[in-house]
Amino acid sequence: MVVKNPHLLLPEIVKEELEINVKIRYASKEEKAKVEKIETNKIKLQFENPVKAITPGQSAVFFIGDVLLGGGIIK
Repeated sequence: MVVKNPHLLLPEIVKEELEINVKIRYASKEEKAKVEKIETNKIKLQFENPVKAITPGQSAVFFIGDVLLGGGIIK
């Protein structure tokens, strides 16, 4: 999944591949993913397990444990 215009509270954490938790819907459970910066305003998320209903235009929110890292719009 690609997220455009991510808003990261700690942008320096995306300098290298990192494992985080991601929610793509308010009521969905968090899914593990690796995050990688691919352009100045885009990041790529590779989920550990397949995730259904990834929908462009919706929000994705990123966490490590209970700590909010930020979010962005699914491209």
